[in-house]
Amino acid sequence: MKIKVSQISNREHVVKTSNKNMEKMYDLQLLMAQSDDLADKQPIEIIKMQRDLLHQSIDFLTTVLGLNKQEQDKLGEMEFKQTIEAVNYTFERMMGMSDEDIAMANKKEQAADKSDKD
Repeated sequence: MKIKVSQISNREHVVKTSNKNMEKMYDLQLLMAQSDDLADKQPIEIIKMQRDLLHQSIDFLTTVLGLNKQEQDKLGEMEFKQTIEAVNYTFERMMGMSDEDIAMANKKEQAADKSDKD
């Protein structure tokens, strides 16, 4: 499949849903889920988890998208929030969602967030 992550470049990246790439995706998703559960963690553990999350996110995008040197440099300069957005977008595409599906899901999420605030 072709995935264009606009935060990184205008190039479409050919991404295979190979076992290797899917394993990288699931490993990173697991780390993200674990980093949400910080209640019983010591500060050093939290910092290590956050650092690991950053490193694995960069490695995931670099490997799965096959980033060139210029794209890797741009990724290195991105804000963390943008990096996680790029990772989540890549996850969604790898799981079979189209750009239209993602846009619709985001609209539903925003509508739900808005109704929760009311």
